[in-house]
Amino acid sequence: MIVTVILLLSIIGAIGAFLSGLVGIGGAIIIYPMIIFIPPLFGIDTISAHTASGLTAAQVFFSTMSGSFSQRKSSDLNRSIIIPMGSGILLGSLLGAYSGSLFDEVVINSVYTCLAVLAVVLMFWKVKPEDTNYQHNSILLFIVALLIGYVSGIVGAGGAFILVPVLLAVFKAPFRTVVTSSIVIAFISSSGTFLMKSITGEVDFIMMLPLIISSLLFAPIGTRVSKKTNPQILRYILAALIASASIKMLMEIIIK
Repeated sequence: MIVTVILLLSIIGAIGAFLSGLVGIGGAIIIYPMIIFIPPLFGIDTISAHTASGLTAAQVFFSTMSGSFSQRKSSDLNRSIIIPMGSGILLGSLLGAYSGSLFDEVVINSVYTCLAVLAVVLMFWKVKPEDTNYQHNSILLFIVALLIGYVSGIVGAGGAFILVPVLLAVFKAPFRTVVTSSIVIAFISSSGTFLMKSITGEVDFIMMLPLIISSLLFAPIGTRVSKKTNPQILRYILAALIASASIKMLMEIIIK
């Protein structure tokens, strides 16, 4: 049984990371439903929503850590964005992860469904970035990040797929600054989520290893392949997959 679980989690991590690298969105929105729905197809019903969110948090933590490390010397890192948003999203992720440990599976899956619908919308949201006269409000950045961190922390996500369009459309931040800084902010968020879910016992450290290793190996492959494919077609395919997962999740919520 344990061998089957390890093999399935390795495959889930590889597929999820490859797709997230292919389209450029956070892996959590893909990996969480895969952990929920794929193992039962092979007779494994031991992975609960709490465990799935803990495993997702682990995957996001290590993937964003890798991304942040690669961007550590970038001149596009903006501390005036990272400090207030990082502080807010860290607090929000800690609160969200703790709240998730208290909620039942219906609430966690409901939050995922809402985030998945939002992810599909944001994938096709056309935003025109502004590279000049950028002004920001640190308090507003903190509050927005707090909210993003809270809802993302419940399901173990880092919130990068929300951060990027919000920074571009609402705060009118420069595109390169957003892309570079958001991965660091997501890493801060995932640090809080991973820490709290570890403390509350939702992270299975044995099951997380194959998920993390395969994710780190296949995410760069997805990124390279994306440069040779039509991104719009990829978005439609991934949006259909996420929408399907959301519908199935919603049906199970209604049944329960």
